[in-house]
Amino acid sequence: MANGKTPAKAPRRRELRRTALLEQPGWLQFFLRKDVAWPLLYIAMLTLLASFLAFTADTHPPYFVGQVVTKPIVSRVEFEAVNEIRTRDAKSNAREKEPAIYRPNREYLDRLREKLLNLGELGLNQSIQTIDRIGSQTRENWSITPEVLAELKRYMGDPAKTPWQQVVEDFIQNLASVALLTAQDYARELDPAQLAYQVIILHPRDGEIARFDGTLLNAETDHAAFKTLVDRNFVKGRFPSPLEKTILAIVQEDLQPLYFLDGDATRQRRDAAEKRTPGITDRVMARQALISVGHQLSSADLNLLKAERLAYQAQIGLFKQRLAAGARVLLILLIQVCVWFYIYRYRPRITFNQIRGLALTCLLGLGLFLAATGYLVSPDYVFFLVTYPTLIVAVVLAIAYDQRFALALGAAHILLVLVTLRLPLGIGLVLAAGVMSCVGQLNEVRNRSKLMWVGLWTGLAMAAVTWIVGLMERPLELTGELSQFRQMGWDSLAALFSGLGTGLVIQGALPAIESVFRVTTSMTLKELNDASHPLLRRLAQEAPGTYQHSLRLADLAETAADTIGAHGLLCKVGAMYHDIGKVNKPLYFVENQSDGHNRHEKLSPAMSLLIIVGHVKDGMEMARDFGLPPSLRHFIESHHGTTLVEYFFNAAKQRSDLAHTPAPTEFEFRYPGPKPQSREAAILMLGDAVESAARTLREPTPIRLEQLVHTIAEKRLTDGQFDEANLTLRELHQVEQSMAKTLAAIYHARIRYPGGAAAAPASGDSETEGVEDTPVSPSEASARTAS
Repeated sequence: MANGKTPAKAPRRRELRRTALLEQPGWLQFFLRKDVAWPLLYIAMLTLLASFLAFTADTHPPYFVGQVVTKPIVSRVEFEAVNEIRTRDAKSNAREKEPAIYRPNREYLDRLREKLLNLGELGLNQSIQTIDRIGSQTRENWSITPEVLAELKRYMGDPAKTPWQQVVEDFIQNLASVALLTAQDYARELDPAQLAYQVIILHPRDGEIARFDGTLLNAETDHAAFKTLVDRNFVKGRFPSPLEKTILAIVQEDLQPLYFLDGDATRQRRDAAEKRTPGITDRVMARQALISVGHQLSSADLNLLKAERLAYQAQIGLFKQRLAAGARVLLILLIQVCVWFYIYRYRPRITFNQIRGLALTCLLGLGLFLAATGYLVSPDYVFFLVTYPTLIVAVVLAIAYDQRFALALGAAHILLVLVTLRLPLGIGLVLAAGVMSCVGQLNEVRNRSKLMWVGLWTGLAMAAVTWIVGLMERPLELTGELSQFRQMGWDSLAALFSGLGTGLVIQGALPAIESVFRVTTSMTLKELNDASHPLLRRLAQEAPGTYQHSLRLADLAETAADTIGAHGLLCKVGAMYHDIGKVNKPLYFVENQSDGHNRHEKLSPAMSLLIIVGHVKDGMEMARDFGLPPSLRHFIESHHGTTLVEYFFNAAKQRSDLAHTPAPTEFEFRYPGPKPQSREAAILMLGDAVESAARTLREPTPIRLEQLVHTIAEKRLTDGQFDEANLTLRELHQVEQSMAKTLAAIYHARIRYPGGAAAAPASGDSETEGVEDTPVSPSEASARTAS
């Protein structure tokens, strides 16, 4: 070393750390395990959220609007509560007593001002000395006579007089003080049912002015009264006597209402008056009946029960509150522990996959949060706002995992909702009906209409259970039948729309669900199986032999998967894409060598190995570029697993023997893997080898095909290729039988016609019933190892 020190201490430190870990207590090592620590974290996260929502829900009584009380509800403590009915009446009275606001008709006032100013201009105009110079229409409408014109000339020419503009402006402002309303507004304000006895007019100059109902005028019927009022108060004494008639004529020429109702300002003023009105409280004594038997709860009743609960909590003290809250938390924690014990037992991979576990926890937490928020914000719609989040959780789990898993966690979510929000059993029964209905229909999603039908039938199931629960919890003898049936009808409609809404939401969120949980629905698989997909079109055009091999393998794998209850459609689509990497070098694979020329003859075994194995890597890159889902990409990377490329391995050994060089190891000539991680991937691996080898048989009789399939399956099994696929020996035997039967149907014998040769059943070159261990030509070897 440059500094003269040796690195001997580093291994020593690592050894000490390993020893320290081994010396830790057993219980600590247990909790530090990955499959234990992460679930504990998720349990803590969801328990904290549920506890927070439970404490928030404690401020609301465990009842809902429309519920019929079968036992009297008695106050436990003395408290003061707002009397909803009296408070509502007081606020309503305050609102109705508030006068309406009217805005001025500025357009009419501006037009009137302009006419009066034009009248003054006649007195200043030197070219107008007689009324003949004034238009006849104007003379007639304004009642202009020679005396009027002469008076205008004298007034406008006398500098001692008040300026005409000021006189006109004063007249306009005085006129604007008259509450001349439209007929509709006048009738509304004088309606005897109106509590307001005055109105507020927004005077252009003086602002708000109150006008009592007795001073209001109707613009359609009170022309004479308006004329008299204007003449007496605003014209006489303010204009010269000869001009009075002309001023009144101009005002009434196109008389319009001086004020219109300002709806927005009136509403704001009345809203403010309503808010200023304080609530009217009543004192409720201890042991006093709050709700009697047979009463149907309303929002006001819930507020009364909420006030009683808050008073009771304040009286019992903090310790007892925390004791009750702790029991709720422990119950929520117990539900979470049961959930993760079930996951650990039946879905152990989730406990090791942090992303899956976090996604599952977030899904359950989001559903609980939406249900709690909806219930706390609007308890009137409990059959909609509480049910749809749980349905969404169940449907997402059924799509991402399976029906059994979705039913189990859906039931756990129902318990969480009921315990957190303290809802009655009837809501739980409706939720259970919805979860069982939607999950039971979601064995697979092959088209978009399936989700809508699932939502419809789920909504109908919940609506039916809502009626049953309503008849149980709302006995007809306790309340009127009409109100009873009406409330149950609204509740059942809410449940129906909850189911329909769930179908719509899931349909829109399906791509996100597939992305988050890394699953592929049957609907997406059907879209990817379309022959017009760019990758499949390119495969058919550039590697037609590989495409035909994929078609046969798709039928072979789908039938075998359906036999053992695996995902047949996934196998079929995976078979179509498993060899897409061959399009980069199609002529190096025998099924595409139509000219009979084998390009591996001039290459070394090592170089041929790189080309053959490289189609897996090329296929993965193309799959990522084209956005294929992970479930299909796994077929590409695992359809050869870690099998040995035997032909080129033997060729390399022969070369090393001749050259007296070290022999190659099997590891160097194996595919990089991984091994199949699912039953579907294992079926595809077996089918890929079987379909390729079956084409080399010269006489593919059913017995030979059955032996071929069994030999290859046994070889893959002993090589450990199925170790991680969760495939049982019984299922493997069923797959063998299915594949042998399908191959026998493909390569069935033909009848020899007179004068003609029998049709060749297969396209083999020089193969007998030997499989993989029989020497064959390089082209055949490349077909086997690459297909």
